[in-house]
Amino acid sequence: MERRITIAKSSGFCSGVRRAIELTLESSLKYGEVQMLGEIVHNETVIENLKKAGVKIVDNLDAADPAKPILFRSHGTKKEVWEAAHYRGFTIIDATCPLVLNIYKVAKKLETEGRTVIIIGDKNHDEVTAIASELTNSIIVSDSRDTESLPKIRKAGVVVQSTQDISEVEKIMSKIVEKVDDIHFINTICNPTRDRQRQVIELASSNDVVLIIGSQTSANTKRLATISSAINPKTFLIQNADELNPNWFEKAQTIGISTGASTPVESIKEVEKKITRFSS
Repeated sequence: MERRITIAKSSGFCSGVRRAIELTLESSLKYGEVQMLGEIVHNETVIENLKKAGVKIVDNLDAADPAKPILFRSHGTKKEVWEAAHYRGFTIIDATCPLVLNIYKVAKKLETEGRTVIIIGDKNHDEVTAIASELTNSIIVSDSRDTESLPKIRKAGVVVQSTQDISEVEKIMSKIVEKVDDIHFINTICNPTRDRQRQVIELASSNDVVLIIGSQTSANTKRLATISSAINPKTFLIQNADELNPNWFEKAQTIGISTGASTPVESIKEVEKKITRFSS
């Protein structure tokens, strides 16, 4: 049975991830060895390829050699880590996504207006903790339940983790407005995330099976799978072609494929090739 496979237009690396990886490889060539503070992106395949290129991963500054450059991840790095790295004399390579840096700028501006800054995002995500570290007075809200403990606030500003689901943000905001007299909301979900979420909704609505390719550690990948699953129960999150199950495609004539922002194009090609073999 011949199957039609549709790949979301925005699949593969987003611009921020592509920039971070290119910067990492260029730095490795320039300096000979680069230390990466944590995983630059949340994708095991990408990390393994960078290790093969001579990039060393360190968990913290204490495990790093100040004589060698250190690279800060695309999601952002806490302000106190930046300060400690400067103090210890590290050469710092900043791979922070420019769209994340813009959230810092927006959040700081809200704070200068005398507002308590509320960050809607995953509490322990690198991006969220980095944004919070730039502020003196912030509150992190991960879901609607967190809003129940919010105090009454006279003036607040709200920013959003760049990879959040807009529909969930709307639910949270409907609760936040009940607690704030004067609120300024700025939708800082990045355009690449909005595009992927819109496209996965279209895929889930028009295909028998939907595959989301990416890491289980990637927040934006898992969010795509959640959005798709709510529309199409035959949605499967896989890291690579090895995790494909031929039983998923029984009687399926149309298959949609989307990916997280840090999934390489090679992973898509491998998945597409293996599905084609199932058909023959």
